[in-house]
Amino acid sequence: MRKLSVPRRAFLGGAAVAIALPFFESLTPREARGQAAAAPKRFLGVFMPNGFDMADFRPIGGPGALQLGPMMASLAPFKDQLLVLGGLQNTHQDHSTGDHAGGIGAMLTSRSVKFDSEKMGGASIDQVIAEQVGGGSRLKSLELAGEAGATEGACDSYRCSIGNHISFDASGTPLPKLFDTGQVFDRLFQGFDPSASAVDVARRNQSRKSVLDAVLAQAQDLKTKLNAGDNVKLDEYLNAVREVETRIGLGSSAGSCTPPIKKEGSLTDQQRHEVLNDLVSLAFQCDITRVSTLMWGNFGSNRNYAAAGAAGGHHDLSHHGTNQSSLDKLKMIGKWEMDRLADLLGKLKALPDSDGRTVLDNTLIFYSSDVSDGDAHNHDDMPVLLAGGGANFAMNRYLTYPDEPYFGELFLSIANAYGSTMTSFGEHGDKPLPGLNA
Repeated sequence: MRKLSVPRRAFLGGAAVAIALPFFESLTPREARGQAAAAPKRFLGVFMPNGFDMADFRPIGGPGALQLGPMMASLAPFKDQLLVLGGLQNTHQDHSTGDHAGGIGAMLTSRSVKFDSEKMGGASIDQVIAEQVGGGSRLKSLELAGEAGATEGACDSYRCSIGNHISFDASGTPLPKLFDTGQVFDRLFQGFDPSASAVDVARRNQSRKSVLDAVLAQAQDLKTKLNAGDNVKLDEYLNAVREVETRIGLGSSAGSCTPPIKKEGSLTDQQRHEVLNDLVSLAFQCDITRVSTLMWGNFGSNRNYAAAGAAGGHHDLSHHGTNQSSLDKLKMIGKWEMDRLADLLGKLKALPDSDGRTVLDNTLIFYSSDVSDGDAHNHDDMPVLLAGGGANFAMNRYLTYPDEPYFGELFLSIANAYGSTMTSFGEHGDKPLPGLNA
């Protein structure tokens, strides 16, 4: 039988501007229509700082079918694609202090953080997955940040290269994260030149046109080749790109190659998180990347969530000392964080994928923190939430593990689900985590 050549993606633009487009049935050869195209599997690791009020994080009703408490109420529409895990522990650091940085470096690596080291002992799980599935996309992985932070010097008794990063390559070197949303947009849709000088950046921004304006004629020509359904999909996608471009224009700090400190009055925290959700969704939908991480805060992040009703620094509040006012504010912060996750899940679920399912169906999200309870600074019984269908785990459950297995066992199971044949992960992941497929 003759092998069909099916274009998985279409592009608009030329050398300077290139926009990857969603999968269009209209561009599939006629003889191949009706055959479901294989969709890529995707992974997103999300870090939220300072732990949670764990009594609020844990589902109500105990292990079994998932019963969401008040913190996770906004996630109810996605229950069938949620799995909450209790009892897992993260690998401990080797120093008597530095629980935040230690938990950050270990969060996706399941390795001990070594005192005064600039590197981890191996790759984070996102990079293991990128080796399996990332080769077919333009960007092997995409590392995003909700806070700019130091990359050198000491952070929480460890090095800032550890305390302010969650993604590490095979040698244990931290991968740079992008904070400026305009810079992220440029990398996804216009190219990214890390060698550009400040003068080059200023010149580019002064003459910069909308990405969509640059390809508008091509888009109109493409519409004549699409059926009615695909034309609707194209319009929705281009509108989404335009909306993100407009929102970024309100708060971008001109895209210098070193992530700048957030300017007062640029993007609110909620706007920033929603823009990052938009950018991840667009990157996944158009197969620009299949692997991403989002580090919302650095070690000891002291954001003020006054807009969510929780005035005061987040890290300060996490040292609650059982003070009810602080605990109440931590509940508000936790709900705000889950609401942002619900926003992301809704975006991914609304995006059709090439196999007839949704982008969320083909994505796994790992969501956790550096510590469990911010006051205790503990690394056992960590907050762990999985979302999406990318690993084909049995969802809509709350599983607990009284024997306190390490993250490494979970990451080994995830790596295997993405096609890796590895038999261990990190320092303690010597077997897959049981119960995920039951």
